Formats: sequence, C-alpha cells, structure tokens
Amino acid sequence: MRDAPCVQFLQWALPQMRMRWAGFRKVYGQVCKRLRRRIHRLGLEGETEYRHYLAEHPGEWGTLDVLTRVTISRFYRDRMMFACLVDVVLPALAKQTLARGADCLRIWCAGAGAGEEPYTVAMIWLLQVMAAFPDLR
Repeated sequence: MRDAPCVQFLQWALPQMRMRWAGFRKVYGQVCKRLRRRIHRLGLEGETEYRHYLAEHPGEWGTLDVLTRVTISRFYRDRMMFACLVDVVLPALAKQTLARGADCLRIWCAGAGAGEEPYTVAMIWLLQVMAAFPDLR
C-alpha cells in the first residue's frame, strides 16, 4: 500500500467508528485523499497530529465519519437484493401495473451515484418482459 501512515490511521480509527478495515481496502486511496485535505485544512502535519486533534476535539469524529463514507456504484452491486427483485418484487409490480391497465412502470432509485443500479433494474425488467413475452423479440 502506497500510503502506509494513512492506512495505519484508518486501521486505528475505523473500529472506533464501528467500521471495519475490510470494507476500505479497495477505496482507501479516496479516503486518504479526503483525509489529507482535512489535515491540511486544519493546519496539521499528518495523521499522528490528527489523532491528537481527535482526542482534543471529540466533535471532529463526526467530520471524520463523513470523510470515510464512500459510495460505490456498479452493476448488480448487491446480488442478493437483485435476486429478490427478480423473484419477488418485479413480478408483483408487473402484475399491479397490468391490473391497473398502465403501459409503463416507473421506478425511482435513491442514491445511485453513477446510475448503474437503475440501469441494472431496467435490464432486469427488460429480461423479465422478454421472458414473459417471447414473441416480442
């Protein structure tokens, strides 16, 4: 790892915020970048000084918490959730949509960073429709 002091700091701080390092191994670079900016903004020398700053300013833990939150967006991000969508949710929504005579179904996806989740739902929906109506191909 290129940023050993930051990684060591995160391995110390994350458990205190009830987070696990395992979730940060792939995104630590982004978190370290944010952390370096915060340390610079506070006029501190590095992670060691920031640890002392946290001890003297307990309210700073809230800021650190915000800095460590990383949104990840990718297709089929949560396979179990999408399996539930395919097996339970989408068929029920399709029945409701058809029962009310609607010709479209609108789905809102909250918090989609780059849009992969809504596109995944659209792809799943399309596959469901194609499976239900093979003559549409």
